[in-house]
Amino acid sequence: AGEEVVQIRLGDKRYPVCKRKLIEQSDYFRALYRSGMREAGQGQEEQLLPGGLSSLGLELVLDFINTSCLARLEQEEGGDEEPPLLEELVEAASYLQVTPLLRLLLSQVRLGNCFELHRLAQVYGLQDLHDACLDFMAAHYHQVLRRPDARPHLLLPLALQQQLKERRMRGTATLVVIGDFMSASSPGLPPGCHPQGEPPWAMLRYDEEAQRWLPLANNLPPDLVSVRGYGSAMLDNYLFIVGGYRITSQEISAAHCYNPCLNEWTQLASMNQKRSNFKLLAVNGKLYAIGGQSLSNVECYNPENDWWNFVASMPNPLVEFSACECKGKIYVIGGYTTRGRKFA
Repeated sequence: AGEEVVQIRLGDKRYPVCKRKLIEQSDYFRALYRSGMREAGQGQEEQLLPGGLSSLGLELVLDFINTSCLARLEQEEGGDEEPPLLEELVEAASYLQVTPLLRLLLSQVRLGNCFELHRLAQVYGLQDLHDACLDFMAAHYHQVLRRPDARPHLLLPLALQQQLKERRMRGTATLVVIGDFMSASSPGLPPGCHPQGEPPWAMLRYDEEAQRWLPLANNLPPDLVSVRGYGSAMLDNYLFIVGGYRITSQEISAAHCYNPCLNEWTQLASMNQKRSNFKLLAVNGKLYAIGGQSLSNVECYNPENDWWNFVASMPNPLVEFSACECKGKIYVIGGYTTRGRKFA
């Protein structure tokens, strides 16, 4: 015998759907058919839904109930753009209590829809979806800041930014070292532990319980291998590696960041000035590249724009100087000029 089909009526539209799938996927219809209500009695072939639901949202939900996927939504998502059908989908799925669909949305959070899904999760009280959006935005924090819809629509207020920063900082602080580590010279590693035939490890983390250095799963990007004299700094739990020089003594302006939340490297906008042996500091949510070999200029990187701009220069080019941040100010200490004049 074939599957029993019922008609779902919304306004003047009717939608045929398998009764068994309705009961399996929707808590609303499961409760309706098991309640003993007259509307759910034997022989009842049509279910009338109250007004308020959009026909588009109902169609999306019924498509999911019939196919167990969101093919139509994915087709209309348009890549990285915000899906135009999310509100109708979430509204209908929440009303009809289609738990498998709401659970599937947890894995569908993207840069293009995280703001909208976060808002809808708050509107409809979907705590799991709310947490999934926060986790995604925290893991992709700087990319989220660059979204063109982040500030104009006030979708990322300061309170939410702080919440995302705190979420990024969860977990155990870990020391990381960068370099070329072979088995014979790796600190804290027993001899011969490096797999034969594999390239040298480029990143190690320190395991405090084991009191030894262990390799990170993700090595340096190829264009960072054999770079020396670079600047490094931590900002919002991202590790930035900027500038430096190659073994050919050629200075570079490239910038990369490592995201430990995703264990991946990303190439950023390059500095305007090639530089090496300089200081890179994180101050008030921005990076400052200070000086360098025979340089006095200073560049500022804003992660919200992924761009470098020149700011006030130092009075003199300095080498072998120290620099630090204190209460939002940058202090340059010691060093000497290219003419050999020393500074205290």
